[in-house]
Amino acid sequence: MQTSIGQALLSRCSSIEELIQNTNRAERMSSIDAFDSGPATEDIVRESFRSLLPSRYHVTAGTIVDSSGRTSGDMDVVIFNSHWFPEVHAAATTGTRRRLLPFEGVYAVGEVKQTLTIKSLDEAMEKLVKCHRLKRAPSSPGRLTENREFDACKNGISNPLYSFILGVSTNENFTSLIERFFDINRSLRRLEVIRALCVLGQGSVVWAISDSGQSKSALFMKEDLSLPIFPAYFPSNGQSSSLYPLLENLLLHLYHSILAPEDIASRYGQSDRRVKVPSSPSLALYPDNEEHEQI
Repeated sequence: MQTSIGQALLSRCSSIEELIQNTNRAERMSSIDAFDSGPATEDIVRESFRSLLPSRYHVTAGTIVDSSGRTSGDMDVVIFNSHWFPEVHAAATTGTRRRLLPFEGVYAVGEVKQTLTIKSLDEAMEKLVKCHRLKRAPSSPGRLTENREFDACKNGISNPLYSFILGVSTNENFTSLIERFFDINRSLRRLEVIRALCVLGQGSVVWAISDSGQSKSALFMKEDLSLPIFPAYFPSNGQSSSLYPLLENLLLHLYHSILAPEDIASRYGQSDRRVKVPSSPSLALYPDNEEHEQI
């Protein structure tokens, strides 16, 4: 029987979810002897996302900054466009976590918690909201790229930030975590809303809108910016992958998300730079007449 892409991806998510959980258990046992197990778990999560996402998306850790110098601090997972955007401050080595990434080049950001509690959920959401509040110019919804058709709609944006919290395990009732997740998001502006909550082995929550009686994923880009959104809960029930709904929602965002790389060097460059130009028109190069006529 031919396996569909969706079924194959679901199977991979289930295998990766099990790998993350097993790695986390092993690292937590190591932490008994005073070893720090957090970074190892974050490493395996980042490596898992690298294997699941198209290679055009760079998955790393680092500090996101905007052109005014504000930052939300060090982030566990950053999905970055390294083809179009340079790092503000590059890492000293390939394994160094300290790197400064311009906010304009960030598709998505995530926080990883070994054991998600109400307290650590609050901390993660506070950090992600700070990231949403960094400044970058909105990219218009009509901006074209190779995966985009022309859209005459002029309202909305195409570069909202995607954010998520991934809990490897939890000692809390997952319903209580969902309620807390919803309550905090209800107090935020639309473009500050945290996009997804996932706890492995428990389920995932993303946002949806109602369209002609049918629910579909909220993109936070065009029409749904002015529509009510509601949480869409995908329980795992010990059978399905909790990671799969998060990945499906993230891939949908990445497909529609278009960043704006122009002027990135000047935006993060010297603010007091002075440029001098000649005052005499004789100090200019003029086009050849014959070439101008041919054009």
